[in-house]
Amino acid sequence: MFVDDEVGTPFFDILEQQAKVGVQVIVIVDSLGSFWLSRKRIKSLKSAGVDLRFFDERKKWYRGKWKQFWTRTHRKILVVDEEIGFIGGVNIGKAQRQWHDIHIRLTGNAVRSLLRAFAKNYLICGGDKATVKHLFQFRFRVQEDLKNVEMVFDEGHSRVSHTRKKHSEALLKARERVILFSPYYFPDRKFLKALWTARKRGVRIDLLIPFRTDVRIATYATYGLFELLKKRGVHVHLLKTMMHGKGVIMDDEWAMVGTSNLDKTSFYDNYEANIKIHDKKFVRKLKTTVLGWMKDSTALENMSWEKRGRWHRVKEWLAAKAYWIWYRKE
Repeated sequence: MFVDDEVGTPFFDILEQQAKVGVQVIVIVDSLGSFWLSRKRIKSLKSAGVDLRFFDERKKWYRGKWKQFWTRTHRKILVVDEEIGFIGGVNIGKAQRQWHDIHIRLTGNAVRSLLRAFAKNYLICGGDKATVKHLFQFRFRVQEDLKNVEMVFDEGHSRVSHTRKKHSEALLKARERVILFSPYYFPDRKFLKALWTARKRGVRIDLLIPFRTDVRIATYATYGLFELLKKRGVHVHLLKTMMHGKGVIMDDEWAMVGTSNLDKTSFYDNYEANIKIHDKKFVRKLKTTVLGWMKDSTALENMSWEKRGRWHRVKEWLAAKAYWIWYRKE
């Protein structure tokens, strides 16, 4: 989501200024997420020399009717001079101004993986291969300064979710505690099974989610899982304010943050970008932030959830049913 409202306008102004003085500026925005980007701004950007592309994977007819409609780029990446990179969950727009979120700044060789991922998306959007050909030379290799960093990308055309595998790894290998945080939570059955397996081993599972999100049907679908999670001993924490950060923390060993929500849409339909870091100093810093959010939340066991009304339960059931049907579509 990148729109030219009072928050996005200054960003677009800077991009236009830089393009006018000769800086190569390439911008990819999702067709659906940035639906409200004005025609006036689009024309202004192109006139200034900005190479603006709209990601619309729905044109890929060979992927099936459902994939045509739904797949989008959910990545939020910025790369400056092929040396500084940013990755995380932050959109640019006034609607997200008060949201809790996480973005990470990278330097050095780790940025190369972002460049290669960006180049792939650029070609999907119909960009000129000659413009980004040199970026494909950047392959992510484990070097001394990269041994604790791993980029985790999911692509909408793949049946394999690398992000989901990392979440499962956290649940299967944790010794003490796994902290999951995501604005939207509706995983598949295999993920839930890995969750129960971790609980049987005595691993503490904390799930931090907003009590209400900007997507009402997703909120009620998540509500439908509360009783099951509570029964299985998962500690659910509900934040009153909107949280858009997404990630997982395993013990004090490693953490992953990025754009992937804990749902099948992120795992298998969208183009996503995450970073997994094995660095105890970083993990402690991230954990402090997430635990701070958790401190401001309300634990599910402290709420009279069983006393909610019949109509509320009906909406939960309908939302969950809609999601299961949705996820069976291909």
